[in-house]
Parts: sequence; C-alpha cells; structure tokens
Amino acid sequence: MSLPGTETIRFRRPTTGPNAQKAAEEPKKDEFGSMAPLGFKKRHQGLLQDQVGRNRPGPFVPTLSYAFRLLWLIRTVAAMYAVISDCDEVFNFFEPLHYFQYNSGFQTWELSPEFAIRSWTYVLLHWPLAHVVPKVLSVGKRPAFFALRISLGAICSFCEAKFFRTVVETINDRVARYLLFGLMLSAGMWTASVAFLPSSFCMYTTMIASAYWFHPATSTPTGVKRAYMATFAFAVGAIVGWPFSAALGIPFLLEQLFLTGGEVVLPAQKGVWMTKRWETMGKAIGLAAGIAIPVSMIDSWAYGRSTFPTLNIVTYNLFSGNGPDLYGTSPTSFYFANLFLNFNFLLPLALISLPALAITYKFDYRRLGKTQMKPKEGETSPYTLLAVRLSPFYLWLAILTAQAHKEERFMFPAYPLLCFNAAVTIYLIRGWIETYYIHVTNSPYNASRSSIFSIFTLLAVLIPGAISFFRVGGSLYFYHAPFDIVHHFQYKSIPSYLSDMGYEPIPLPENYQPYGNEIPKPQWDLTPLKNLENPITLCYGTEWYRYPSSYLIPEGVRVRFIKTDFDGMMPRPWEPSNTTGTVWPRSETRVIKERKFNGENKASEDPGTYVDSSECTYLVSLTLPSTSHTQLEQNWAEKPEWEEEYCKGFLDAASTKWWARLVWLPGGLLEKGRVWGDYCLLRRKAE
Repeated sequence: MSLPGTETIRFRRPTTGPNAQKAAEEPKKDEFGSMAPLGFKKRHQGLLQDQVGRNRPGPFVPTLSYAFRLLWLIRTVAAMYAVISDCDEVFNFFEPLHYFQYNSGFQTWELSPEFAIRSWTYVLLHWPLAHVVPKVLSVGKRPAFFALRISLGAICSFCEAKFFRTVVETINDRVARYLLFGLMLSAGMWTASVAFLPSSFCMYTTMIASAYWFHPATSTPTGVKRAYMATFAFAVGAIVGWPFSAALGIPFLLEQLFLTGGEVVLPAQKGVWMTKRWETMGKAIGLAAGIAIPVSMIDSWAYGRSTFPTLNIVTYNLFSGNGPDLYGTSPTSFYFANLFLNFNFLLPLALISLPALAITYKFDYRRLGKTQMKPKEGETSPYTLLAVRLSPFYLWLAILTAQAHKEERFMFPAYPLLCFNAAVTIYLIRGWIETYYIHVTNSPYNASRSSIFSIFTLLAVLIPGAISFFRVGGSLYFYHAPFDIVHHFQYKSIPSYLSDMGYEPIPLPENYQPYGNEIPKPQWDLTPLKNLENPITLCYGTEWYRYPSSYLIPEGVRVRFIKTDFDGMMPRPWEPSNTTGTVWPRSETRVIKERKFNGENKASEDPGTYVDSSECTYLVSLTLPSTSHTQLEQNWAEKPEWEEEYCKGFLDAASTKWWARLVWLPGGLLEKGRVWGDYCLLRRKAE
C-alpha cells in the first residue's frame, strides 16, 4: 500500500536473457474471424455448442484409454456373473465352438448342412479367444468359457470407448459424458456386451462404423477414409454377423450420397461433387462386399458344400414359407416394454430425441453449429446432420416392431444408439433450462455460476443408472441358479462321486505353505471320468433351454435330454468326428442325416434326441408353484429313486407380483410379492 505523495519505481519485465518472460498473449481470431477473448475456452468443433459458462474450464472427459479401462472393468464383472438369457446363444454358438474344440456338444437344425443358417466363420472367429489363453495357462473348459466372455467384454469396451471419443470430438463433450454413463450403467449393455451372439457382434461393428460416420463427410483423403471405414464396419456386421443389421447403415449411406456434410458445395459444383461422392461410395461398397468371398469359402468348407449362410438366413426368413413366426409372436408393445426394463428412463429420452431437436431449432437455435448462424448456400444444416445421426435407432425400432416374431437380442445392435439418442436429449433439455434461466434472470453470468443445470444432468444419468444396477441385481438374484447348479456339480458332486468309487484328491505339494488361516481346498483329477465303464450322465428335462453350455460340464460327463411336453425341434448330441490328418477336423458338420432335423420346428423322430430317465445319474429339475405336472413333466424331486443334492431358489415369475420381479432392492424390500421355486440337482439313489 502506497502513502499519499510517495513516488514509486516500476521495472519493465526483461524480454531477453535468461530471466526473460513471455509477453501476454493477444486475443486471436478463431477460424470464423471472431475475436476470442482471453480466458475463454476454444470453441468446440462439434455439432452441439455450449452457450453458458464458456469462460470456465470444460467438463472432465476421459481419454480413450481411461474410458476403455473403466468399461472393461464393468464388462469383466458381467462376463463372470451375467446369466445367459437366450438358449440360441448356447446351442447355436457356444455348442458348435465347443464341438470344434472338444469334439462334443449339441447340434441344432440351423447348423445342419441341409439348412446352413448359422455361419461357421462367425463361430471360428471366437476360437482363439476360448483356446489360446486356456492353452497357455493349461486350464480346462470352464476357464475357457469365461476367457471367451472376458475377451468379448474387452472388444465391446474398446468399441464403446472409440464411439464415446468420437462423440466427444464431433458432437459435444457433455453429450459424450452422458453417453458414457448410459453405456456403463444400463442393464441392457450389461447383458449384450458379453453375449456370444451375432447381434452383439453387430453392436460392436455399429459402434465402430458410427465412430467413423459421425465425423463430417468431405471429399478430402480423410473424408474418403471415413466412407471406406464406416462402410467396411457395417458390411462386416452384416456379412459375418447378422445381415439385417445392414439397415442401420441406411442413414449413413443417404448422408454420404446426398448431404454435403462438412463441405460447402455451390450449385455450379453440385454435379462434380455428387459424381465424386457416388464414385467413392460405390468403391467402398464394392470393397466391403468382398468380405463375402472368404466368409462363403470358410462356410462352404465347414458344411462340405457350396453355401453362404448370410444369404441362407435371409431367404429362410423371407421366402421359405416357414420363417421366424414358427417360434412365437409378440405384441407391438414388446420392444417398448423390454427396452424400458433394460434402460428405464433412457428409453423415453431416446424416443423424444428428434422432437427435442425440433423444439431446440425453434427456441434455442444457436445451440447447434460451429458458426451458430444459418447455414450458407450449399451447406448442410447442423440440425439435418444431427437428425440423420439420431435416425438409426428409430429406423431399427420401427423395422423390428413391424415383425411378428420378436426377441430381446434383436435390439442389441441399436443399444448404443439408444444411449446416444438419450444423451443428446439430456443435453438439449439442459439447454432449454439454461435458456429459460437466462430469460428469467437476464444474467448469463449467474447462469454460468448456477448448479441447477449440472444437478439436472447428474440426476438424469444417475437415476437410470441406479435403477439398472438393481435390475442387474435382480437378474442375478432371481435367475442365476442354472450356473450355480453346474458349479456345484463340478466342484462338489463329481468329487463326491469319485470319492465313492475309491478315488482320492490330488495330494498337496510337500513344500506347500498355507497363507494365514487358509484352509486348502482339495483338488481333484477329473481324468478318470473319461474312462468310466458307466459314464456319468447329467440329464435335463424341462430346463433344457437353460442349459449353460458344455463348457461348464467336465469332460467325460454325458449330457442328455429326457422327453417333455415340448413339441418343437430339439438340439441333439453331435456325433464325435473320427477324422484325423485333415485340415477340417469335424467331418460331422458336413453330414446330412434323415429324420434328424427339419426347418418347420417340429419334434424330430430321431431316437438319439432323448434318453430314458433311467439312464440318468444326475438330473436337473425345476419345481415351481405355478407349474402343473404331467406324465412327461413329473415332479422328479418327489420320486423315490431321486434325492436332492443341491437346490437354489428360482423366481416363479408367473406367480410373482409384477412389481416384485422388476428389480432387487436391499433389505428384503419387495420380497413379500415374490414366489419362489426350487432349482435342484438330483442324484439317483444307490440301489
């Protein structure tokens, strides 16, 4: 503090020498010629623009690596604990992979060379994931099962992280953050991310395709690469995975052919521009379609005849006269109800994304576009570009809702797009609140300091996330028994059986030192199971469709089905292949046998499909209060020849109140509305 009349001396900062200081930066013009005041963050180059708080640091946005690790942590937990909700995943994908790897498993009619509906190319792509790590670690089939699922989780996590980072760069930081929360916390992504299904594979490829598509379309080398990579990703999903997923690429195709995207094209240049775009797209489609050649060759090799399953599944569903309706039909509301269970409030947010964009256009126009002005002549409106990016979810939902046969897994390819649409809606609603706040207070400064907007968005992502958390908890609490049963079978029942036959566990090493109060668990050599004169037979009756795959059953144990009242086409055991010294080791994939399979979902007359219950050593049985027993579907637990070895509770959904089966809540909440059955492993009594 200076006293009145005091003279002061001010020194200039040195501009040269070791103590020189850099002069203060002057305001610079941005790419649009506007002066950017010092202290203001650089304008985002995405489609959506923040209007409040531009002079404050932006939100924390994870890097690609950080997002990947965060997602993979969650996906690994899902790989270890998520239930398998669709028997197609087991019998059409896990079982053929198990057969290729271990020469045993179950075959469905789709994998018969007569029909060749399922692609061996898709199945074999996963063989290294289930083979390499267990081979290196010298572990058995059970670790191979989880190694495959963890690998799928890693692949999905990378695709999600890539998609997320693209939204950061091309849409908006905040939208990307909301998207990341949706991907991480939703119950739908928990299931789909680690599912061994073509629809999950298409979900991966859709995210990769969108990661390229969302960048602006141009005629530069970067823009050409964008077109090639997005087209390739969509094509891989359709040709290797599920051909119907190609519909998700229609909006990208239309944008590439008809919208200028990141370019300004004057009317005089339109003809040349369109010729280049069509030429680029034609080459991209031609090169991507080339994927069909190796896929067809591998499948023809596996089936022993010239065939192309990608085409076969289209012709069967559309032109065979049988089609998917044989497997049940559902009302129009099916997907809306199912998606709400898996995404709860993110679903309505996703459904209103286009109307929300229209409202923003009317009342908050400057929210979109780098220039925040009307588009120039020959330039595509940012509203049009964002609308195109929001449209695939609507298109996919409309196509699937129009089909009579509906299944949850059919929606998997659009799950990330649902999260994206919901994230955009959250951001737009936040923009409305900001605009109204400024209108009422007439103070952009106060708006930049207010926490109202961040509280709204925090609740918008955390409430659906919390509900999904309890939804996932419910699926584990209600329906995990099939996995618990086979775990007990391998680690308790088999050792007990071997002990009764006189076998002993593997002795501990002489130099073994227990850790602390650790009680060492006995380890058993299961090799004798392969050489038993009367092999152990594990049977499934009404629970055949919840069979969790042969990967979770020790080698040497036979798994068989006993006949029930179900009159549809059943999987049947694959005949072991004796082919040696050939490149393709499983000759049975090429054999057509009479009376074995049909494409009409009718019960097979082949005697190898079922065994009599008298041949079963163990039997998996479910007893529910709502179930009425018949001659074929008996209450096996009450039969004198069987004894309960291990039982777990299993929710009787038909008898449980609807509100009690939606989610699990701690403290026994909602338990009064639940009715439980017994999911049991039965052992035949010794005679």
